[in-house]
Parts: sequence; structure tokens; C-alpha cells
Amino acid sequence: MINEAQVFLAGYVAREPRFRITTRGISSVTLRVACTPRWVDRETGEWTDGETSFVTVLCWRTLADNVAKCLHKGEPVLVKGRLHVRPYEKDGASRLAVEIEASSVGHDLARGVASFQRPRRPAVENGAADHAPANGNGAEAGPAGSPVAEAGLDGSGEALAALDRRNGTEPALAAPDGSGEPAGLSAPF
Repeated sequence: MINEAQVFLAGYVAREPRFRITTRGISSVTLRVACTPRWVDRETGEWTDGETSFVTVLCWRTLADNVAKCLHKGEPVLVKGRLHVRPYEKDGASRLAVEIEASSVGHDLARGVASFQRPRRPAVENGAADHAPANGNGAEAGPAGSPVAEAGLDGSGEALAALDRRNGTEPALAAPDGSGEPAGLSAPF
């Protein structure tokens, strides 16, 4: 929507992400991200740290599943999402909760390296994939130059599992659909 505040946040995961499944069967992850501004002190020429801010990041569905598998305490992250600031009371005092409902979360590659792995899509009831195949033989093909294409694999579940084994990793687990978003943020965390 045009009037929603979109924000981009760079920081570090302050605690292990908390994964849960709602009563409606929707995956959810809550994580805290710590952001500490830094600047060079012009007088001393040394780096100075500002006050650390903590922001709660809410993830839903497929994003929640992937965040739960990939992010851990202390890792640098980039977050994109909608900003929500809401008042609440605790111990008789009025406070503000700053939350971001994330649309995208990833490792900050300016601070380290990561390896991307696309999760397998679940099959629909008739046994076919929930997307149109990229090539004519019913299998999703990898882009030219990708490890899937270079390995001569067709992108099917068996081929991706073979590629995972070739790279010395366990085959990826299937992830749920992930379409849509919850109606609101009323779920307690």
C-alpha cells in the first residue's frame, strides 16, 4: 500500500529466532535485531559506537521457515518490511513496541559469506509441481552456468538431491506454499 512505511534495516540477530506455528497452521518467526550506529570521531580519528536499538522482526509463512533454518544469534542481517510502532503498557508504564513485518530477510554479505539453496516446492494433490515447468520434459531447468545446469541435472527433486550430495550437504527439505499474509498481528509472541 502507498501509505505504509517501508524500512530497510541492517543489524545483527540479537537472540535465536523463535519459530512457532499458529492455530491456523501458519509458520511464524520472531527475531530481535540489534542496530548500533557507528561513526568516526573527527577529533580522535577512531570509531565511536552510538546507542544500540533493538527491533522485533516478524516473519510469516515461507519466509519464517527459511529464517528459522538459516539465521542464528550474532549473524549480520538485512531486513526489508513494513514498520509498525504500537503503544502498550507493562508494569503500569506506557511503552512503544517497534516491529517490522518482514517481506525479505537475508545475511549481510558486506560482513561475511553465505551459500544460497533454493528449497524444493511441495507437490500439489495431483502429484504435479505447483508451477509450470521451465523446459519441455516436465522438469524445472536451472539457468545456464548454474551448478544445476553445469552438473547436467534437470532441476527435479532427485537431481537437486544429487547436487546436494555432490556438494556434501544434506538434501533440502520441502517448504510450505507461502502465499498471502496473515490478516493482522494479533497473535501473541
